[in-house]
Amino acid sequence: MQRIFERIHVRVALRGILTTLVAALLGTASLWAYPKKGAPAPPLDTLKLLQAPLGAKADWASLKGKVVVLEFWATWCSPCVASLPHLNQLVESLDPAKFQFLSIDDEDLKAVQTFLTKKKMSGWAGVDASGGVFTLYGVEARPTTIIVDRNGKIAAITDIESVNADDLRAVAAGKDVAFKPMLEITETSAPSRTDAENPLFAVSVSKALPDAKTSIAKHPPTGTDLLGMDADSLITDVLDVFESHYVLKDPLPAGRYDVRVNSTGVPQTLNDAVVRQAVLAALHLQIQPKTLTRPAYILRATDASKRLLSPSASTHGVKRGYWHGNFILMNGTMDDLAYVLATGLENPVLNETGIDGAYDARFKVAGGDVDSLNAVLKETLGLELVPGNQEMAITVLEVSKQ
Repeated sequence: MQRIFERIHVRVALRGILTTLVAALLGTASLWAYPKKGAPAPPLDTLKLLQAPLGAKADWASLKGKVVVLEFWATWCSPCVASLPHLNQLVESLDPAKFQFLSIDDEDLKAVQTFLTKKKMSGWAGVDASGGVFTLYGVEARPTTIIVDRNGKIAAITDIESVNADDLRAVAAGKDVAFKPMLEITETSAPSRTDAENPLFAVSVSKALPDAKTSIAKHPPTGTDLLGMDADSLITDVLDVFESHYVLKDPLPAGRYDVRVNSTGVPQTLNDAVVRQAVLAALHLQIQPKTLTRPAYILRATDASKRLLSPSASTHGVKRGYWHGNFILMNGTMDDLAYVLATGLENPVLNETGIDGAYDARFKVAGGDVDSLNAVLKETLGLELVPGNQEMAITVLEVSKQ
């Protein structure tokens, strides 16, 4: 589980997008010292503001009376970039006299300015190259969203994909809103569960309490435990849905689960394989390869493509995937998009757009048919699928009940 933090951040991005974090953790993971709910929000005075009106100040005296959404991000963070359409939609749907969005980055000012010339980010941007604001707010992972109420007090710590306009309006009205909490990461000096025999390699999956807090407990050098995870989180973590044609066929079990791992000197590939099989077995799931031969669909551009397609500004590697009705592309080409579409349709898709470059895209399709998918593609990306004549084979990995 060496890559667990990358998977966790992709999965949280997926959970936000799909029910979608690949963000990097900065430094050594420790107990995140987020400010407590109801506490006064730490100062923002050191921020260099971009996209703000002349004379605007990032201080709580100036912002009092507004609900403030602080989005901690980075130009290299693929989930942050993928979240921009949702962030922009929130900004545009709320009254700027009552709500202020402020996206905070700790990179070099020039890097952020360059990014903003390539990618739309509504609201203010704040640059804190010293990283002091990140430290004050206890933020180590990104994207992280911190909501501050009209009185300058912490209302929630969550992720932007879990935030909607109605909930923010409720905060403005003084109501207590139960936002989805951020994942907690802890570091301990010993495994969260000990065994008298001190096994050299042990993996266990058990039921957690229904209200268990979702967290990751590190106990180097023997392993990492995933605690209080729902089935969707576990499956997206252990399968790495960005690497293969995984298609979910049956509803996942309800409830929360604990996965505990102790291993010493075990090759990472073997460790990952055993954890994957243990989770699948515990959830009574199996993966069955299914090869289908069907006429391929052709992915083509329309007159709206140039207007709707926005080149990726992310420097992270390509991420592409499909998971029960949701499609995601991060810093990927049109060939990568065709791969994602083929997974969702369970039908070959050939890229004939003639479009070069890398792009970000994410959308959810309610129906599993090509007409529903085409409607979303045309509206969001200016692309379309048309029937082709060439028969091709596609193999999908069907996740279903045993």
